[in-house]
Amino acid sequence: MPGGSAKVGANAIADALAAAAPGALLEAQLFPLNRLGRLRLTYNWLYSALNCDPNDSSPFAWIVQKSGSNSVTLSPGAQYGGMTLFASVRPDWNYVVQVQAPYSADWITAAGADEQLTMTDLGLRVINLQGLNGQYLSVNPEATSHDDHTGYLLQSNASTPSAATDFFLGVTQTLQSAVRVPLASDLRPEDVRAALAAREVSSVDELSESIVKAIG
Repeated sequence: MPGGSAKVGANAIADALAAAAPGALLEAQLFPLNRLGRLRLTYNWLYSALNCDPNDSSPFAWIVQKSGSNSVTLSPGAQYGGMTLFASVRPDWNYVVQVQAPYSADWITAAGADEQLTMTDLGLRVINLQGLNGQYLSVNPEATSHDDHTGYLLQSNASTPSAATDFFLGVTQTLQSAVRVPLASDLRPEDVRAALAAREVSSVDELSESIVKAIG
């Protein structure tokens, strides 16, 4: 992979967020550093919850939208039933992150307080997110099985950062002309490995290889 745009600064995500106007900013895939696959959403499973499935290697794109100086919203890149949906930290469902409201199962098609996420750039395309409750969004260490799917739920319940709260942001497209972010396709394997090594994750080579394969 060529390394041209990978030379943009180590805090390119923070720089992009600062330079961007409110609205759609990036299309990206998100890879948690606890090696459980990529973040995706499973429709009509536990109120269409965000989760990771290590056995599913298919791409899943997210649209990162700027909503404030350091806050964003997340929407699945492909619309569902013609709807733009928003990831929501649900205080009425133990802070699990999903795109349907529990009990009523209403689709979340507008961004209110529960959909606002504080995004922190940790450097070298690694970020973490916090919900309105001040907790980090974290991939659960134990899988949840329900109906015909098993996944590791995303929940806003971590008080401190860890490999389960940190995500490698594999940017597939920038959506504003003023924004300059290294695209995943332009990153070299050594760029990805350096990003992971800086976070002191376990099995750096294995995780780096899996991400490079997924974004290549």
